[in-house]
Amino acid sequence: MEMEKFSDSLTIFANDVENPVLQDSLKSLERLIGDKVRILDWGNGCIAIPIEINVDLPSLGNFENLDIREAEPIIIVFDLINYPVLAPRVYTDRINFPKNNLAHLYVAVNNRPPAFCYVRGNADEWYANKRIEDIVIRISNWLRDAATGDLTENGEQYEPLRLEGYSGSIIYDYDTILSVITSKAAFEFGDKFSIVLFERLNLTGRHTYKFVKLITHKNTLTTIKEVDEERKKGTEDVTRKKYHFGYILWNEEGDLKSEYEVNIPRSWEEFKLFCEFYCINYEEFEKFIATCNELNEYVYFPVIIGIRRPSQLIGYSSNIEFINLQFKLDSGDVKDGKVVNNISVDLLSHNQPLTPKLASHISGRRIDLDNSNVVFGCGAIGSKIIMHLARSGQTNLTLIDPDYISPHNLVRHVLYGDEVGKNKAEALAEKIRMIYPFEQTNVLNGPSFKKGLIDKKETFEKCDWVLDFTASEAFFNKLAALKSLDGCKVVSASISDFGNLGIMYKEGEDRNPRIDDLQVYLYSLSASDENIKNWLQNERLAASSNNLTIQVGVGCNSETTILSDDKISSHASYFSGALKKEMAKFSIKGRIYLNRILDEEDYRIETKVISVNPFDTFKAVNDSKWSIRFKSGIIEQLTKEFSVAGKSETGGVFVGVFNYKTNTIHITDSIKAPIDSKSSSTLFIRGQSGLSKKISEIESSTGGQIGYIGEWHTHPDGPNFLSQQDMTSVKKHKEECSKLQPPLPVFLSIITPDGIFPHVF
Repeated sequence: MEMEKFSDSLTIFANDVENPVLQDSLKSLERLIGDKVRILDWGNGCIAIPIEINVDLPSLGNFENLDIREAEPIIIVFDLINYPVLAPRVYTDRINFPKNNLAHLYVAVNNRPPAFCYVRGNADEWYANKRIEDIVIRISNWLRDAATGDLTENGEQYEPLRLEGYSGSIIYDYDTILSVITSKAAFEFGDKFSIVLFERLNLTGRHTYKFVKLITHKNTLTTIKEVDEERKKGTEDVTRKKYHFGYILWNEEGDLKSEYEVNIPRSWEEFKLFCEFYCINYEEFEKFIATCNELNEYVYFPVIIGIRRPSQLIGYSSNIEFINLQFKLDSGDVKDGKVVNNISVDLLSHNQPLTPKLASHISGRRIDLDNSNVVFGCGAIGSKIIMHLARSGQTNLTLIDPDYISPHNLVRHVLYGDEVGKNKAEALAEKIRMIYPFEQTNVLNGPSFKKGLIDKKETFEKCDWVLDFTASEAFFNKLAALKSLDGCKVVSASISDFGNLGIMYKEGEDRNPRIDDLQVYLYSLSASDENIKNWLQNERLAASSNNLTIQVGVGCNSETTILSDDKISSHASYFSGALKKEMAKFSIKGRIYLNRILDEEDYRIETKVISVNPFDTFKAVNDSKWSIRFKSGIIEQLTKEFSVAGKSETGGVFVGVFNYKTNTIHITDSIKAPIDSKSSSTLFIRGQSGLSKKISEIESSTGGQIGYIGEWHTHPDGPNFLSQQDMTSVKKHKEECSKLQPPLPVFLSIITPDGIFPHVF
């Protein structure tokens, strides 16, 4: 008996093939089969080439006696215009091909045979560097794997149907719909069918339905009332929600179906046959939609079919496979409890709603932030980092910002025009909640903490990370010295150098080094790093001639700030990536992350990570409100000089930074005693030779950020306190320092065999 082929129903293609690449591929096929190819009209701007390919069958017979033959007819379909950008599709040409027994076949569309799913992933991308001969080999191997039972990689799980030809999409959580079947989570309005409320997200173009709730005994009346309230709103009301009642149908628990029904229903009559094939009772469902047609305001509604498979589906938590359909039912289509017209049925693609867990998996960042995390500053750079974190599944965020979105913010902010006038923190929090509409996120927001709350330890007791993106020097100082943050991991990020330098400080373990330690450490690197030196000098040059002390770190909440969004985005993405690394595995040392943009002839980006050891910290002996913080290595340097001097006193000059706001003195270096200094076992008089020049060089290279801050000398045999001569020197220096602009306190340290004893006056 002659084999029935689908290609026999196609007509000869009457036109010329003008695509030169396609012409070459057809010639290659002719060389491969040793004969002229028949070019048939597939329709829709495509041609079909029927050929036979050889299949290497197993010598002991086919797996489960599948009817796979040594010579299998196939149809290769080419797009006349878009080939080879669009890969060929390949179909079985045999009418009685065992399609219902095989996975990796696409469902049949428009009465065509099913197509082979011959690659996992995008076939167009796979074919980008392949030849037509490679597809023939691929299909031959596909058929061989089917004959040997190796087509499914995971034999213990069931391959779902390969669906295509969608007219829209439907968003719901698989396990939520599954609970209707397995746990009776929704009210059954008939034999094996329940009702679900969906919201349609768009009325024109492609249809998208979003799950809202299951209809239960308890919420039926309130849900109907809720839907009616929305229907009462005018059609022009932008707040009006487009609700649709959808339906779930499923088969009996014992009706397990291993067969693949590749003919997905496209009409009511085909739907009934489909239900009969899978032993699904559709009669009560038909009666319900025919008699309660007014339940839906719109003619379209979704229908979910649950099919029990013999084993767990690959990628899902149970053996129930859902087929998602869309019906179009008008009042004239029903009569006397029946659907009287052969209404159209479309296929919907299922999308799992995004959850923080899924977002974390997709983004490749497994970070478990169980406790809360406070973010200060939701401006341009803060908003982008916040959304990077949120899109990675991190929603345990408390967002703090008193500012409101202005039109000019839209140039660099992550939010859009519909948020103008809203509080930045509130608007960002709402956007995060919208990303995860089916999840209870822990994102909170506010313009600020209530008065005094930021200073209380209990405010941050359950907080892991505190992130500062305010670009505020005043707030930076506040955080640096804030005792309530002890136990938290603190990060501060800002931009400088006219937007070309991004700086992120990450504190070390137990807040040492602190963010202010890291800042002065970075300034001190100007002695060895030309980039840092040039940056600080440029900042000083750009500052007002009347303001030699500049703010290094700028905000961009001004219409006059010239700074592009791509630069902000560059810094934010780098900071976010580095921050996620730290959140996954916290580095014990402090870290400074630099992102430098070189915007000259070429546009280049350079990054650098600087590890910083803990600072050595002391309290002033005479005034405990002052903290003295030594850059790592300086104490060792002083101890060594003390040892070398033996019984003679020695000393030197400290350079660093005074901060009256935090009552902190940072020492970044020590200058040895000038050569004209005088010393004995009971006396040290610091000289002047070359000292002024060295200090000026340091001030110049740091753009005025680091300078002279104090003196030190030794008492080889004690005492551990200032001598009468020391106090005379303090009084003299106090008079001199009070005349400076800005005035400086007198900082004098004594080093004895018992340690270092700093004093601040």
